[in-house]
Amino acid sequence: MHFGTFLVKQRMATPEHILQALDRQMKKQMAVGKIALQYRLLEMNHMFAILNRQVDTDLKFCDIAIALGFLTREQADFILSIQMNKRPKLGEILVEMGVITPQQLAEALVSYEKLKDSTISTA
Repeated sequence: MHFGTFLVKQRMATPEHILQALDRQMKKQMAVGKIALQYRLLEMNHMFAILNRQVDTDLKFCDIAIALGFLTREQADFILSIQMNKRPKLGEILVEMGVITPQQLAEALVSYEKLKDSTISTA
């Protein structure tokens, strides 16, 4: 179970709150291309080639970069892990929005971890 679903089931947030928070999370997320440039895995001319190709397809940035030979799968996975780790957490955004307090977030995280642990041990 995802943390947002847990918060809804605990009546700490509504589905609308979770959707708003996820939308904010996506907007605050660092772009994959920017990370690749920051770590010097791509050059600006590569960026333009990828972005131009992206206009004509539904493929994701990293998939295009791999297909064009600009990134390896390992480099793409590295970039995506950086992106995932740097994005703001859902709970933090809900606190910013005033949906929950920092104390409620801390308590919810403890309960959520206990639930995950009990689910793993019974599986």
